[in-house]
Amino acid sequence: MNKLKKFLKRHLSEIRTIKIIVASMLGLMVVIDIVLVTLEGKDFPTFSYVVKDLRHRLIWFTFLFGGLLAKIFYNRKTSEKKEEVTGMLAFFSMVLLLFVIGRNLETAPGLFLQILLLVCGGVLAFRTWPQYR
Repeated sequence: MNKLKKFLKRHLSEIRTIKIIVASMLGLMVVIDIVLVTLEGKDFPTFSYVVKDLRHRLIWFTFLFGGLLAKIFYNRKTSEKKEEVTGMLAFFSMVLLLFVIGRNLETAPGLFLQILLLVCGGVLAFRTWPQYR
């Protein structure tokens, strides 16, 4: 914990810069969404429309988000000498499969299925895509 505090104190200006960049990107996204909503009559897709009406096509994104969160925060490290590419290919082949399935769905999945996809993405990334040393 002490090392973390020293690291944060040393890199305070970089952290502040990152916060500003992320906040400005979020603000820009909101402004773009507002502009696109006002131009809705011209058939421009907005972020709100994509999330609300095309949720059934984004089941792959939910799975990917869960997997990447698990990879970032709960990364499993092993001392075996193996290629990391095999686990990555297994994970992304599942994302591709969900992309194809999502294109053929007619209705949006329920909340339980969304949470299940998120958790399964995290579990699959944790089990099949470890960080080999």
